[in-house]
Amino acid sequence: MNIAIIDDEQMAIDVLQIMLKNIHSLPISIKGAFTNVSDAIKLFEREPIDVVLLDMEMVDMHGLQVAKQLLAKQPSISIIFVTAHMQFAVDAFEIEATDYLLKPVHEKRLLKALTKAKEKRELQQKVKIIDEQPVFYVQTFDSFQLLDQNNQTIKWRTKKVKELFIYLWLNQQKPNLNVLIIEILWPNSEYDKGSANLYTTVYQLRKLFKDKGVENPIELVNNHYQLNLQVKSDYENLQSILNKENHNELEIQRILNIYQSDFLENEDYDWAIKIKNDMKQQVLHALECYVENTVSENTLLKLSCLQKMLLLDEYNERFMFKILQFLVQNNRKMECMKFYHEIKAKLEVDLKVSVPEEIEKLYEGYMKKQQL
Repeated sequence: MNIAIIDDEQMAIDVLQIMLKNIHSLPISIKGAFTNVSDAIKLFEREPIDVVLLDMEMVDMHGLQVAKQLLAKQPSISIIFVTAHMQFAVDAFEIEATDYLLKPVHEKRLLKALTKAKEKRELQQKVKIIDEQPVFYVQTFDSFQLLDQNNQTIKWRTKKVKELFIYLWLNQQKPNLNVLIIEILWPNSEYDKGSANLYTTVYQLRKLFKDKGVENPIELVNNHYQLNLQVKSDYENLQSILNKENHNELEIQRILNIYQSDFLENEDYDWAIKIKNDMKQQVLHALECYVENTVSENTLLKLSCLQKMLLLDEYNERFMFKILQFLVQNNRKMECMKFYHEIKAKLEVDLKVSVPEEIEKLYEGYMKKQQL
């Protein structure tokens, strides 16, 4: 396992090097240790690296910026942030960091993070062998995009061509009756007009994919249409994780990474509302189950889950209480005060209601103890 260390404090580098040399259960090779980001980037240009231990706040560049540059050069590397600051944890997981360690780092915690990185790399290698790169890739969270085999975004001739593709793709496992498609996509049209619209839109969709080298992208059998493409998506990746009964840390991080916003958030399709709401509820359920039922040293991941839960259900008083309880239990006084005043303002201004008694008692009790 090739490892690089980037930290603007030499003492922090020395400590990590000592810890790495004490770990004998993993094949570790330290390829470089840098206090200067530009020197580190030169290493990544000439040599493959598996793991980088990266400080978050440095003099010449922020760790998140460094991580993005390194991932652009070697997309398969595992980023493990090592920092004294916990407030960047959510941002770290958004760029799919493997782990986030708080200083001072304990050897046992470092070993756990490196083991996770090793398992991640082994999985990547298996997937590369077993699963070829898909011809088309669909991105559904936030703005919808369809990428072709050259990773180029496909441009739609009309909004209805795009909507028809999305509908057929989501129902790819079953043939779709033409009359039903007309009722869903052109609900206010007479049958003849709707039928003409469907015929024209299918023709344009077929032409789009034929121009991309697909001979028979849409099949029509007995008045039923079916998409005939190899398509992979972030939606399917997330659904495969959510379908599991229990989730480990890596899977929870993947959920947070993928679910940046609601499914088809910027697409105004009435027929997709139920799918969108079901997906949100599944994500909330998975995150809450992890927070409630998992005993883990990774408290930052739990905080990220709680913050995401409240973001998805912003007036949920139970989620507010859980976040405040987490901050109190971890003795984060300043963050506790800030969060309390934020939810107080939100409830009083937006809903014209007072802070719930349970939250008020928890906060007041904690602040009284701080004054003793």
